[in-house]
Amino acid sequence: MTAAVPEPVDVLVIGGGACGALVALHLLDQDGVRVALAEPRHAPARGAAYSTPRAEHVLNVNAARMSAFDGVPDDFVAWLRTQPESAGLEDAALAAQFAPRRVYGRYLQARLDAHPARASLALHAEAVVDLERDGAGFIATCASGARLHARAVVLATGNLPAALPGGAPVSGVVEAWDYEAVAAIAPDADVGIVGAGLSMVDVLLTLQANGHRGGVLAISRNGLMPLAHAPGTVAQAGGVDALMPLGVRARLRMLRQWAADAVAQGRPWQDAVDRLRPHVRALWQAWPEPERRRFLRHAVRQWDIHRHRIAPGVAAIVYDMAATGQFSLQAGRLSRIEARDGRVAIDWTPRGGAPITTVVDVVVNATGMEKRLARAPGRLLPALHARGLVAPGPLDLGLATCGDGEVLDSNGEVVPGIWTLGATRVGDLWETVAMPELRGQAERVAVGVRQALSGR
Repeated sequence: MTAAVPEPVDVLVIGGGACGALVALHLLDQDGVRVALAEPRHAPARGAAYSTPRAEHVLNVNAARMSAFDGVPDDFVAWLRTQPESAGLEDAALAAQFAPRRVYGRYLQARLDAHPARASLALHAEAVVDLERDGAGFIATCASGARLHARAVVLATGNLPAALPGGAPVSGVVEAWDYEAVAAIAPDADVGIVGAGLSMVDVLLTLQANGHRGGVLAISRNGLMPLAHAPGTVAQAGGVDALMPLGVRARLRMLRQWAADAVAQGRPWQDAVDRLRPHVRALWQAWPEPERRRFLRHAVRQWDIHRHRIAPGVAAIVYDMAATGQFSLQAGRLSRIEARDGRVAIDWTPRGGAPITTVVDVVVNATGMEKRLARAPGRLLPALHARGLVAPGPLDLGLATCGDGEVLDSNGEVVPGIWTLGATRVGDLWETVAMPELRGQAERVAVGVRQALSGR
């Protein structure tokens, strides 16, 4: 029997992580707007990043840059001053700290709960698995079969986990974003990690915090891991106009020169990378498709490790684990993972070497975020793709979008009433997962929804 559809709301936000919470906050600023937030986690505003309960998992940006609102740049620091763990800290130390991510999740939830119009927000602790048109609005189906009716929908699905190569489940494999499972790894276990990005760093931090004694081998295609922030980094003066007409190789040469100039002036190379920070969208969109593909083939990993940096204290822990021989990062290609005699065998080929097999007790999937719609996990995005309501974005990355987050269908037409933001816009915007981008996108999506609802 079909479940009854309750009283419709104005806006259904699907996904209650940072993106969804921020959109909801801005929607609540609009008088009389009824908002529903669908999120299966126990608390909103956490998402994959901020749901970690582990104190060692800290932000990758200092507190001074982590306000949830463009218009109130010191909001996070101001909130931190009210928290017990900040007692006795000077303002400068508070702004410079890399706060635990669980604290940041608490901040977002506190801002949501304290909104004067909080009563206009309905929370649904369920995953939405399908969405279909219904007249001028939409009906969303939840995993339980419950149905929600909304005039407009915002897809705030956040970062979706990528599968291991091969895709078939294997006993002895845990997900890096399954924080409890990683924390439960036995201290004497030999651990293999697939991937070398920020998720790998999280795993190493938890192992170290738990007094891990076993060996840890990480394997990635490039054998490169995120670099550290430098204290006192200030974006290098100057714009990026000179980069705009250049291709990948020429841009890299110029960026290296800017970094060398910074070092020659006694400044960290990080200043040169931060010079690009406000202009990444324009730089990405200035490239024709062949140059974007060249970047993805040859330069994307170099960009990632220089741009998405880790806290100095975090880097020190990882470097110490490597220096003692407990942790090793190797470049290579994975061919197979299989359970073998109660352990896990990893078949892989080191760069420049012959195929080998490494046997460990546990494998951790730290391959990070799935960017391709065709491989999207879960039920919702595949269902929307099958209905033609969404389509792959440029270079098959994310979803096809336009403007401030309007979703394009399989015919390349705007789907009236559906917006998205965050990781789903990677193909159009490239840099779209950090708070400076997310907070601006959330505000603009809320404005677009309000205008659509009012007929303007």
